[in-house]
Amino acid sequence: MNSKKKLKTFNVTYRPDADNRYNTKTVTYKAESMKAAERMFYKEHPEQKEQHYLEIHSPLSNYAINAENEKIAEIQPDNNNTTTSTTTTTSMKKFNILNVFKMINEYVYAITMLIVGLIPLLLLGVVLFGDNFFLGNIVVFNIQNILDDMGGFVGIITLLIIVHIYYKFSLKK
Repeated sequence: MNSKKKLKTFNVTYRPDADNRYNTKTVTYKAESMKAAERMFYKEHPEQKEQHYLEIHSPLSNYAINAENEKIAEIQPDNNNTTTSTTTTTSMKKFNILNVFKMINEYVYAITMLIVGLIPLLLLGVVLFGDNFFLGNIVVFNIQNILDDMGGFVGIITLLIIVHIYYKFSLKK
């Protein structure tokens, strides 16, 4: 036993008279384990070995002592010449399909926002550098096709509605 480890408290309840089931006594012991407390009890009361009633209770305060003893064991191992083996268990993460869809949705959203964010840059590049700017002429051509297909003024209103919806959507994120 490590000398710095704390002993736990155990309450042993027994019947001094086996015939009287309503007469019980309780003794308290400080020990490492329940078995050690039982051995201490039988050493002190050897006549109880023949009796059939014995209860050993462990108070809730022993949980705190267990936690402290575990910390002590981690910091300073026993100096006994015994070898101890430790096993580690790895917990598997739960696979949740909703998390997969959420992750895919976030990636699609990020790529969409990147592409939509490039449109104003490409339009500005066409204005500053002309039609031969990188992909700017394709963007301008597609916007012109949308406006022509929608009939001019209706196309402008449609583009304004799309931009407004995009703006509201991007503010929520």
